[in-house]
Amino acid sequence: MQGIIFDIQSYSIHDGPGIRTCVFFKGCPLRCAWCHNPESQSRKPEMAYRESKCTRCGRCVEACPRGALTMKDAVVRDPQVCTACGRCAEACLDGAMEMIGYEISAVEAVEIVERDKPFFDDSGGGVTLTGGEPTAQPGFLFELCGELRKRGIHIALETCGYFDKKLVDRLVDSVDLFLFDVKHLSDRRHKEVTGAGNRRILENFRAVVELAGEDRVVPRIPVIPGFNADDRSIESTASFLAEKHWSGPVHLMAFHSWARDKYRMLGRDFSRVEARSISTRERDRTLAIFADKGLTPLWS
Repeated sequence: MQGIIFDIQSYSIHDGPGIRTCVFFKGCPLRCAWCHNPESQSRKPEMAYRESKCTRCGRCVEACPRGALTMKDAVVRDPQVCTACGRCAEACLDGAMEMIGYEISAVEAVEIVERDKPFFDDSGGGVTLTGGEPTAQPGFLFELCGELRKRGIHIALETCGYFDKKLVDRLVDSVDLFLFDVKHLSDRRHKEVTGAGNRRILENFRAVVELAGEDRVVPRIPVIPGFNADDRSIESTASFLAEKHWSGPVHLMAFHSWARDKYRMLGRDFSRVEARSISTRERDRTLAIFADKGLTPLWS
């Protein structure tokens, strides 16, 4: 079984307990306006261009078999013509052109991951499957989980929750920890800004919690100005968890603009929501709302 990923990163300390290695799946059913990994959205491999590294040598233009590239002040790509064949990246000597996304087998991925097992064992860490949305490649996901299980490696799954409910039982059997996004309680607003409603997500959240238990699920809420950082939205999300008598931690994740360069490299607009960091006052207010509901918010 071949999967499509775009990176394997070692030594992560923010994506589950202990020291972790993250496997980044390519492809996601949502199109969140603030997405910090825009290169993860498309299932297909795609090309990125780092203008700051480009020496304007023209090798990439000459190498392109379809004439999708032209040299002006910088290299310009015609997305209607480019097939992401990767010839430009092969020709580039400066690392300005990069192919994002490649096929890999579960066994090959685990062989890379297993190099970090001493760090997992010493720190109580493991592997975090992220992306993108890992459940968008269920066959590869479950085969990868099986190979990790054979090696006794802890598995965390970072998910947007938008997956077929038929996967719930098998996910609970395959995954040790769910890092489960709860972005907004309004179905309409969720659809406006992510491209899909939230009903399936909330149903899957309830089902996973019921089967796995609270100790294996961490709700994660990206706090996005212009989307869900207002008091009303925060109140509704906190109430949703409080009504379930949630006793575990709730991770609140601050919006940042560090991904701006990624959008430029892919030739995309950065954001359709208010592109600013949350203020200290807004952060403290958000934490207070969750705490007032009897929850344990953790800010990152």
